[in-house]
Amino acid sequence: MTDLPQKLLLYPQSFLSPEKVVKVFPLVSKIVFLKLSKTEDLIENIYKDLPIFWKEKITFLEFKKEIKIDWNQLSREVDVIEEWGLNFRTPETLKYFSQFKETLEDSLENIYPSFNKKEEKTKEETEIKRALILLCLAEKLDYRLYEIEKSLKEMENRYNQIFEEKIIGEDETFEKILDIKEPLTNYLFEEELPNLNLRIFAWKLIGKYLDWESLYSLNDLLITEKKLLEDWKEKFIFEKEKFLNEEMEFYKFKASLSEILEIPENNFLKASSETGVLFLSL
Repeated sequence: MTDLPQKLLLYPQSFLSPEKVVKVFPLVSKIVFLKLSKTEDLIENIYKDLPIFWKEKITFLEFKKEIKIDWNQLSREVDVIEEWGLNFRTPETLKYFSQFKETLEDSLENIYPSFNKKEEKTKEETEIKRALILLCLAEKLDYRLYEIEKSLKEMENRYNQIFEEKIIGEDETFEKILDIKEPLTNYLFEEELPNLNLRIFAWKLIGKYLDWESLYSLNDLLITEKKLLEDWKEKFIFEKEKFLNEEMEFYKFKASLSEILEIPENNFLKASSETGVLFLSL
């Protein structure tokens, strides 16, 4: 079995289901998560019952000390944007707003006036806020999709228990109806992370503001998206390492972490000319 790096950066998401994270925990010393306003709370909530204490295995990539972020304010803004977005849940509402652009803009200004305030903001502040809103919304979506999938599995297990144990018993003529979670699964759970390109875009915006130096010797990534892997294979020279696990593949790319993530170079990210990538296909 190929020796894995001791430290892996989860990219581009900041949420990983317990079923996936327990596959990686025994193999590495640390998994690095980008720390957003709710990341640590989510991790504490979903990893608290794991056999391995999460604080022993997870560390965080944060912003440089000189970058000041009001996380409470950002969380409130994300909640308001999410609430506003719920206006577009139905085709009727979408049709209405598409016909009356001014009404759409007014509705956004009414619930989130700072969008249209002529405030003096630096390019840095604008880039960071834009990226963090995208990533916080993505984190919320990932967590909710996980909760839905978990509930569907519980419902299916209960269904099987009722029909197989209490109603049909040993009746071999019984034919099970359609998988009760299949319609939703086909709609909600695709291989690709929702809005993958927007997440990558957000990372490019904030990359130069992150405190990479606090994570000495970080040169390797943990990904779950095959599209990312295939894109990097086309751009960079790579070697596929032998790794005896059907759910994991490990690659060495002949490019620095800075080049892989398309983040402006600095001395820390140029520390290694190679980047290891663990692809988790579970």
